[in-house]
Amino acid sequence: MFVLKIVTDFASAHSLRNYSGDCSRLHGHNWQVEVSIESKVLDATGIAIDFSSIKEQTKKVIKRVDHQYLNEITPFDELNPTAENIAKYFYQEVSTLIDNQDVRVCEVIIWETPRSSVAYSE
Repeated sequence: MFVLKIVTDFASAHSLRNYSGDCSRLHGHNWQVEVSIESKVLDATGIAIDFSSIKEQTKKVIKRVDHQYLNEITPFDELNPTAENIAKYFYQEVSTLIDNQDVRVCEVIIWETPRSSVAYSE
């Protein structure tokens, strides 16, 4: 199995609902996003999927959340914008753009800070 990974980032703000700590107040992050793709198959060139394709599809999802107040945009206007929910959101959204019979998203890691991250996979 081949696993390819890209790393990118975005900036946004959020506030956690039903949370008793400081994060219940509006605050921002420079989020880092890691998207891992797995494949057993390589094309004639010896590539599973071009890194530029992974970046391009991930950037389409980032465009929806970059420089936004997450609590005001779908699905986080109803879903609490926790790092866990953001990781799952990226996994599902990038999967719809990339997955096919040869490649699939296998994991997304969202870094809220340089020392705190959440990994999501199915």
